[in-house]
Amino acid sequence: MSYGLYDHQRRYRRRFWVRLGKAGLWLGVLGVVAGFSYLVGVEQLKSREGSMQEELAAAIAAREKAERRAQQVQQIAQSHEIRANELEIRLQREIPSGDLAKLNELMARKLAEGVNPDRMAFVIEQTSNPQSCGQSETKRFVLPTPIYRGANTSVAFADGAITVTGEGVPARNMGGNPEAWYDPAKPVNIQFTDAAGKATQASGVLPLEHSLITADKEIRLTVAVGARSFVEVTGQVCRFP
Repeated sequence: MSYGLYDHQRRYRRRFWVRLGKAGLWLGVLGVVAGFSYLVGVEQLKSREGSMQEELAAAIAAREKAERRAQQVQQIAQSHEIRANELEIRLQREIPSGDLAKLNELMARKLAEGVNPDRMAFVIEQTSNPQSCGQSETKRFVLPTPIYRGANTSVAFADGAITVTGEGVPARNMGGNPEAWYDPAKPVNIQFTDAAGKATQASGVLPLEHSLITADKEIRLTVAVGARSFVEVTGQVCRFP
């Protein structure tokens, strides 16, 4: 009997220690797995942190690059604006305007017509405001219309060097019918013909001013409204140049 009890206790202790050993083994395995998982997690966190640091550095670099590019673009825009302002000032300074533009256009036309540039330069050089002019002379003539083309429809100045004539728009009566005389409120066309037969014209509402050069004379003419049917032409002959 005592032997059997002893054997039973020994088997019980053996099972206890076997179970305890298995439990310890499982705990060891779990500890190893947990430790490995911890190490893997730490490495992943480090790797993720490294990636985030790299992304942050890349973002900062991209932002700084964009800021530098924006500054460059702003500097380029300012340079272009300054250049545009300089060109505008230069354009205003170099391209003639007003009276100078008119003279430039006139000289270009005369050169195209074959006028000697040396002659033009001489004339301009000799031209000045003080001039020797004769007394003004006023003459009148009946301004022709499509209805009237009778006598006394022209006048001459400078001993016949310039002949002035023209045409107007017929006036209308209360009934709307055209009259023989011209309407002074409407534009007229005045023609100036020199002794060689060359004609120039001036058009518009009276009064009109016109100047012609013939030989060594400048003939200044002003055409204004006169009595009904008539226009008055005031001419003055000046030495030229």
